[in-house]
Amino acid sequence: MAKHSKKDLKHDEFKETIENIIIFYEHHKKNVVWIAIGILALLILFFAYRNNKITRFEKSKETYNIGVILYNNGNFEQAQEKFKMVVDNYWGTIFANRSTYMLAGISYKQGNLDEALEKFQSFVNGKYDEFFTPSAYEGIGQCYDQKGNLEKAIENYEIAASKFKDNIGKANCLMSLARLYLAMQRIDEAEKILQEILDISEDLEIRREAKQKLKLMQVQKEFDE
Repeated sequence: MAKHSKKDLKHDEFKETIENIIIFYEHHKKNVVWIAIGILALLILFFAYRNNKITRFEKSKETYNIGVILYNNGNFEQAQEKFKMVVDNYWGTIFANRSTYMLAGISYKQGNLDEALEKFQSFVNGKYDEFFTPSAYEGIGQCYDQKGNLEKAIENYEIAASKFKDNIGKANCLMSLARLYLAMQRIDEAEKILQEILDISEDLEIRREAKQKLKLMQVQKEFDE
């Protein structure tokens, strides 16, 4: 009886595997073809989706940036057109969400408080944006402030102040809070807020205003005594 080396056995196993694959293919040729077509179709759809997503992102970013340039130059009507285009054509992108915020800002500048309030609220109800969400809450506070609803204004200024990561934005928001507390004769709360501004802000103008208000409050306390 002939002896087989390990090399011969491995070779035979490989050959047998290939033959089994060929046999399987011959018996399931139609199914294999359809599976291959399905996989190919899925790959085509995947790459088409990915390319479309990249294209949508780039186009939304480009249109949004043009809108920002127009806005910064004071061309609000043209900026508004660009932001609306992003919202309508590129929904679901980060720039569509930010365009909603910019549209709210334009409405506020134009004095359309109810429209601005609706857009700011729509923005904060969407995906959180660490750069814009705090300012959107501040925008809501400003709308209620202008409408004379001081309690709602304070509520949203407080939310905004808690979300700002930079001291500049937070200090400005706190100054709005202090102003409203003073208007409502909530003196102790106003004093606490003004002191917090001095603790966190390095802005000379804001610090000057905070110190001035604290001094006036101290004079008023001495007068009342």
